[in-house]
Amino acid sequence: MWRYEGELVGIDAESKECLENIMKLTWAKQHKIAGVRTVLIVLSESFLPFDTDSLRQKVLNSYPDATVFFYSTRGKPLGVHPPEKIDLLIDFTGPHQYQPFLLPRMFRKMARVAVGRKTGWLRNKFYDTVLDENAEPNLSPDPQIRELETQKKLLGLAGVLNNHSGIALPDRGTITPRELPPLQRSPSLL
Repeated sequence: MWRYEGELVGIDAESKECLENIMKLTWAKQHKIAGVRTVLIVLSESFLPFDTDSLRQKVLNSYPDATVFFYSTRGKPLGVHPPEKIDLLIDFTGPHQYQPFLLPRMFRKMARVAVGRKTGWLRNKFYDTVLDENAEPNLSPDPQIRELETQKKLLGLAGVLNNHSGIALPDRGTITPRELPPLQRSPSLL
């Protein structure tokens, strides 16, 4: 998807990683969806490389006005119930994971834009963008690394920026302490 397949001569590994990171960010910016205010993420049942807080942070870095909701692969909400209509659905459900038969159809009715993985022949009908991870040329044999790379690519297809260095957000604190109060000794230590 975003890997440079050519040979870079005379570039060290750190510079190559930096160039790949820039390509990932520009690729994710090309797939950014306008007007996203609600996001529903269906978590994978096999492996979670990102916990719910880190996923929420990644989505909020890309879509600052969004509210993020989570569902399990089995169709149960995790936390607060999402509204009837959502703007963006990101479905991490992979192949050979159980999902109720009509759940993708329910998600399609809820979502304005749906992004998911190819897990069966119905997924192409219900989702706008489907990631076929088996069509990728360089799949890792390790299932955890494969799941991590697939979820990163799926986040990129949804327009979610996924960089390791992070984006510096503006300081939301109102008061920065200039002086700390003096330390007091506890009477028991005297």
